[in-house]
Amino acid sequence: MSQLTYFARGAASAERARRRVQREGLTMSGDKLWTEDDLKIIGERWPNLDDIEKALPHRTRNAICAQCRKMDLRKKEQHIWSAAEISKLRKLYPAATIAEICATFPHSTWVNIRQVARYHGFRRNRKPFKPTGNQPIDGMLAKLFEANLSFSELDKELGTKRYFQKGKWRTARPNYNRFVKAIELLDGELSVRWRE
Repeated sequence: MSQLTYFARGAASAERARRRVQREGLTMSGDKLWTEDDLKIIGERWPNLDDIEKALPHRTRNAICAQCRKMDLRKKEQHIWSAAEISKLRKLYPAATIAEICATFPHSTWVNIRQVARYHGFRRNRKPFKPTGNQPIDGMLAKLFEANLSFSELDKELGTKRYFQKGKWRTARPNYNRFVKAIELLDGELSVRWRE
């Protein structure tokens, strides 16, 4: 058999396979061909892959991602932070409002900005705890803020599970036994003043 005959037979076999694929609507491996409707759904709902997956339940996420690449649909390129931007973030991050920070870095979401700040070790300034109007509890909260302790750390020290973290004591009757323990931990004492 000449080489030319070999290539001719290969081309004819490939053409028969293509016709069969078009006729049956399935690839050689048995997967459904992508229809115009499928491609339209991808085009309309990109880049929400979860939404596309719901609309095309017969497609796997990997297949959808591969088709998106074929359609040259790519997610927004990740921004590379410059040294000047990181320096600006270092100054703004502790005290500026979230809106101000996001306006300064419009190329990134707040989630991304927080990730960059965390990576570089930047911290937001802590805000004092919101007062309750109950003088002994507010005094304890002020001391807790001065001591730079969080509610989770307080719960851990006192063995109160998640009592202070949950914050139900703000709206319901507080457990004063636990607050007395917290006040003593912060080197204070609870005193009683009788009304005349």
